[in-house]
Amino acid sequence: MKKQYQCYWCGKPFERYESQTVGKKYVFCSRQCLWSFSSKELNPEKYVCLKDLSAVSQHLSELNRQLNPTRMTAEVRAKIRHSRLGKGNGISYGKLYGRHEHRVMAEKILGRPLKADEVVHHMDFNKRNNAAWNIMIFSSQSDHAKYHAQLNAFFQKGVIPTEIVPEVMPYEVRAT
Repeated sequence: MKKQYQCYWCGKPFERYESQTVGKKYVFCSRQCLWSFSSKELNPEKYVCLKDLSAVSQHLSELNRQLNPTRMTAEVRAKIRHSRLGKGNGISYGKLYGRHEHRVMAEKILGRPLKADEVVHHMDFNKRNNAAWNIMIFSSQSDHAKYHAQLNAFFQKGVIPTEIVPEVMPYEVRAT
Protein backbone atom coordinates (compact mmCIF):
# COMPACT_ATOMS: atom_id res chain seq x y z
CA MET A 1 0.00 0.00 0.00
CA LYS A 2 1.40 3.39 -1.02
CA LYS A 3 1.73 6.25 1.37
CA GLN A 4 1.87 10.02 0.74
CA TYR A 5 5.22 11.79 1.28
CA GLN A 6 6.56 15.25 0.64
CA CYS A 7 9.88 15.68 -1.19
CA TYR A 8 12.55 16.98 1.19
CA TRP A 9 14.12 19.10 -1.57
CA CYS A 10 11.30 20.57 -3.70
CA GLY A 11 8.31 20.01 -1.40
CA LYS A 12 6.26 18.25 -4.08
CA PRO A 13 3.85 15.56 -2.76
CA PHE A 14 4.33 12.01 -4.09
CA GLU A 15 3.51 8.36 -3.27
CA ARG A 16 5.91 5.59 -2.28
CA TYR A 17 5.56 2.17 -0.75
CA GLU A 18 6.41 2.36 2.93
CA SER A 19 9.03 -0.36 2.44
CA GLN A 20 10.90 2.02 0.10
CA THR A 21 11.31 4.66 2.79
CA VAL A 22 12.03 2.60 5.91
CA GLY A 23 15.15 3.88 7.67
CA LYS A 24 15.60 6.85 5.33
CA LYS A 25 16.20 10.22 6.94
CA TYR A 26 15.32 12.14 3.78
CA VAL A 27 12.76 11.14 1.11
CA PHE A 28 12.82 12.57 -2.43
CA CYS A 29 10.33 12.52 -5.32
CA SER A 30 13.02 11.99 -7.97
CA ARG A 31 16.70 11.30 -8.50
CA GLN A 32 17.11 14.90 -9.62
CA CYS A 33 15.94 16.14 -6.20
CA LEU A 34 18.26 13.65 -4.49
CA TRP A 35 21.22 14.85 -6.61
CA SER A 36 20.37 18.49 -5.95
CA PHE A 37 20.16 17.84 -2.21
CA SER A 38 23.49 15.98 -2.35
CA SER A 39 25.21 18.77 -4.31
CA LYS A 40 27.84 20.78 -2.49
CA GLU A 41 27.09 23.80 -4.70
CA LEU A 42 23.29 23.73 -4.41
CA ASN A 43 23.04 22.69 -0.76
CA PRO A 44 26.25 23.69 1.10
CA GLU A 45 24.84 23.75 4.64
CA LYS A 46 23.21 20.28 4.50
CA TYR A 47 26.01 18.80 2.38
CA VAL A 48 28.43 18.94 5.31
CA CYS A 49 26.09 16.85 7.48
CA LEU A 50 25.18 14.53 4.63
CA LYS A 51 28.73 13.70 3.55
CA ASP A 52 30.49 13.51 6.92
CA LEU A 53 32.29 10.19 6.62
CA SER A 54 35.11 10.96 9.04
CA ALA A 55 34.02 8.47 11.70
CA VAL A 56 33.04 5.62 9.35
CA SER A 57 36.43 3.89 9.47
CA GLN A 58 36.63 4.07 13.24
CA HIS A 59 33.06 2.83 13.56
CA LEU A 60 33.66 -0.13 11.23
CA SER A 61 36.87 -1.07 13.03
CA GLU A 62 35.05 -1.07 16.36
CA LEU A 63 32.12 -3.01 14.89
CA ASN A 64 34.52 -5.59 13.46
CA ARG A 65 36.19 -5.98 16.88
CA GLN A 66 32.79 -6.57 18.50
CA LEU A 67 31.51 -9.00 15.89
CA ASN A 68 34.80 -10.87 15.43
CA PRO A 69 36.59 -10.69 18.80
CA THR A 70 38.95 -13.55 17.98
CA ARG A 71 39.66 -12.50 14.39
CA MET A 72 42.67 -10.19 14.72
CA THR A 73 44.65 -11.64 17.57
CA ALA A 74 48.40 -11.00 17.65
CA GLU A 75 49.00 -14.45 16.16
CA VAL A 76 46.59 -13.83 13.27
CA ARG A 77 48.16 -10.43 12.53
CA ALA A 78 51.63 -11.99 12.52
CA LYS A 79 50.43 -14.77 10.23
CA ILE A 80 48.83 -12.33 7.77
CA ARG A 81 51.94 -10.11 7.83
CA HIS A 82 54.22 -13.07 7.17
CA SER A 83 52.06 -14.23 4.26
CA ARG A 84 52.32 -10.80 2.62
CA LEU A 85 56.04 -10.22 3.13
CA GLY A 86 57.98 -9.96 -0.11
CA LYS A 87 54.84 -10.07 -2.25
CA GLY A 88 55.01 -6.49 -3.53
CA ASN A 89 57.13 -5.01 -6.28
CA GLY A 90 59.63 -3.61 -3.77
CA ILE A 91 59.01 -0.06 -4.92
CA SER A 92 57.51 1.25 -1.69
CA TYR A 93 58.49 1.28 1.95
CA GLY A 94 58.06 -1.92 3.95
CA LYS A 95 55.37 -2.03 6.58
CA LEU A 96 55.36 -3.45 10.08
CA TYR A 97 51.74 -3.97 11.19
CA GLY A 98 50.56 -1.04 9.10
CA ARG A 99 53.42 1.35 9.98
CA HIS A 100 56.44 2.11 7.83
CA GLU A 101 59.38 0.01 9.04
CA HIS A 102 61.90 2.86 8.73
CA ARG A 103 59.82 5.03 11.07
CA VAL A 104 59.56 2.21 13.62
CA MET A 105 63.35 1.74 13.43
CA ALA A 106 63.92 5.49 13.85
CA GLU A 107 61.76 5.46 16.98
CA LYS A 108 63.90 2.64 18.38
CA ILE A 109 67.07 4.63 17.64
CA LEU A 110 65.72 7.77 19.33
CA GLY A 111 64.03 5.90 22.16
CA ARG A 112 60.84 7.90 21.69
CA PRO A 113 57.98 8.24 19.18
CA LEU A 114 58.74 10.34 16.11
CA LYS A 115 57.11 13.73 15.83
CA ALA A 116 54.78 14.21 12.86
CA ASP A 117 57.16 16.60 11.06
CA GLU A 118 60.31 14.51 11.52
CA VAL A 119 61.66 12.87 8.36
CA VAL A 120 63.52 9.56 8.14
CA HIS A 121 66.20 9.37 5.43
CA HIS A 122 68.00 6.28 4.13
CA MET A 123 71.69 7.11 3.64
CA ASP A 124 72.22 4.52 0.88
CA PHE A 125 68.90 5.54 -0.81
CA ASN A 126 67.61 1.96 -0.47
CA LYS A 127 64.20 2.37 1.12
CA ARG A 128 64.15 -1.31 2.14
CA ASN A 129 67.45 -1.11 4.08
CA ASN A 130 66.35 -0.20 7.60
CA ALA A 131 69.62 -0.92 9.40
CA ALA A 132 70.37 1.53 12.21
CA TRP A 133 73.57 2.76 10.53
CA ASN A 134 71.60 3.57 7.36
CA ILE A 135 68.95 5.79 8.94
CA MET A 136 69.17 9.55 9.43
CA ILE A 137 66.43 11.50 11.19
CA PHE A 138 65.79 15.11 10.24
CA SER A 139 63.75 17.50 12.36
CA SER A 140 61.77 18.74 9.34
CA GLN A 141 61.18 18.28 5.62
CA SER A 142 63.01 21.57 5.12
CA ASP A 143 66.20 20.20 6.74
CA HIS A 144 65.88 17.05 4.66
CA ALA A 145 65.60 19.13 1.46
CA LYS A 146 68.70 21.19 2.45
CA TYR A 147 70.64 17.97 2.93
CA HIS A 148 69.61 16.75 -0.53
CA ALA A 149 70.57 20.14 -2.01
CA GLN A 150 74.07 19.72 -0.51
CA LEU A 151 74.29 16.20 -1.92
CA ASN A 152 73.14 17.31 -5.37
CA ALA A 153 75.65 20.19 -5.40
CA PHE A 154 78.43 17.74 -4.56
CA PHE A 155 77.51 15.01 -7.05
CA GLN A 156 76.43 17.22 -9.96
CA LYS A 157 78.84 20.16 -9.66
CA GLY A 158 81.62 18.78 -7.51
CA VAL A 159 81.02 21.49 -4.90
CA ILE A 160 82.28 20.36 -1.53
CA PRO A 161 80.46 22.09 1.35
CA THR A 162 82.96 24.22 3.26
CA GLU A 163 80.86 24.01 6.38
CA ILE A 164 78.20 21.57 7.46
CA VAL A 165 75.08 23.37 8.57
CA PRO A 166 74.15 21.85 11.95
CA GLU A 167 70.41 22.08 11.26
CA VAL A 168 70.90 19.79 8.29
CA MET A 169 72.76 17.07 10.15
CA PRO A 170 70.77 14.22 11.65
CA TYR A 171 70.28 13.89 15.40
CA GLU A 172 72.95 11.27 16.01
CA VAL A 173 75.65 13.24 14.13
CA ARG A 174 74.78 16.49 15.93
CA ALA A 175 75.30 14.84 19.31
CA THR A 176 78.87 13.73 18.51
